[in-house]
Amino acid sequence: MQFKSVIGHPELKERLINMVQSGRVSHAQLFLGDFGYGGLGLAIAYAQYIFCSNRTATDSCGDCPSCLKVSKLAHPDLHFSYPFNARGKSTLANTTSDEFAKEWRELVVESPYFKLANWQSKMEIEQKKPIINVKESQSIINKLSLKSYEASYKVMIIWDAEQMNVEAANKLLKLIEEPTAKTIILLLAENQENILQTILSRTQIIRIPPIDTAVLQLSLREEGCDETQASRFSKLAEGNYLTAKGYLEHEEEEVLFFELFKSWMRACWKADIQAMHGWVEEASSAKLGREGRKRFLIYALELMREGVLMGYTGDQLRRFFGEEGAFMENFAPFVHTENIVDLMEMLNEAHYHIDRNAYAKIVFMDMSMKFANLLRVKKRTFVS
Repeated sequence: MQFKSVIGHPELKERLINMVQSGRVSHAQLFLGDFGYGGLGLAIAYAQYIFCSNRTATDSCGDCPSCLKVSKLAHPDLHFSYPFNARGKSTLANTTSDEFAKEWRELVVESPYFKLANWQSKMEIEQKKPIINVKESQSIINKLSLKSYEASYKVMIIWDAEQMNVEAANKLLKLIEEPTAKTIILLLAENQENILQTILSRTQIIRIPPIDTAVLQLSLREEGCDETQASRFSKLAEGNYLTAKGYLEHEEEEVLFFELFKSWMRACWKADIQAMHGWVEEASSAKLGREGRKRFLIYALELMREGVLMGYTGDQLRRFFGEEGAFMENFAPFVHTENIVDLMEMLNEAHYHIDRNAYAKIVFMDMSMKFANLLRVKKRTFVS
């Protein structure tokens, strides 16, 4: 993978390239940022640039033997570690990530933009929590203790390092602090808070920012998205490629979400218990499922945010148009500084509970009753 294949981040790409050209590549680096921003793609492109025998000032050549091997994830000096769990009759204590190497290559070659849930699905272990265990840490140590085969460096990319348990992280501390010669360890994570402080203190942190909206919009257009969709979804995604793709994949579902949201807010505003009960039955139905309900709550959060922005900035930051936009013009006055924090906290809390298999009817009915009161809260006016 070349840098040009990674969406956006020109300044960060230049920084990584300068590290290689100046010979100041840190032996342990933490790529920190939502996986939808492109951290894995950047890490692989970085490794390819390090290995490339004909690198230019702006990218790897893409044609030399090293580049071709990295593009297929088949370079003998490029190693990967990632969360996993046992499947079949195997036990976790006797399993390493190598058992899922085929699935990993297939998923990454298809697209380096994915989340842990996508990886779980690929491994077919949706009901088990993936982790990086002590045996995997020992496997990493063993691989990096060997001499490189072709390149001057060995590169280990540890994806979703947040899933590393304490024992595994502690086992890697010495390697991260004092790696074997010509070894580079690239850890990838989304949340700094979930990484042991002892790991953080031993790595150079590379923060991956959101993708520029205009760049993301152009990328969506190049993938065949029409101009209206590309403009809208790139703004809604807030620099996250995975989020933008999610909007595209669930565009028809969004029509259902809009109708759900309209009927919900109207029932809450009228404090119509019968209508709220009917809405709860619909929102809790099997046709949505748990993931659909979670996506609806995220959609509701976006509409709440849009309402506040419209109330204070008019059309300057508007992101919804057409029928949704017309509804938001009428709905915006009911969300403001006096209730928006509570409204959004309840939506976030509901998302948390639904994600953990809470009984949807209770969650939605409780939230509806509280919304009925919050939507009646008056916006304060100030006398000048």
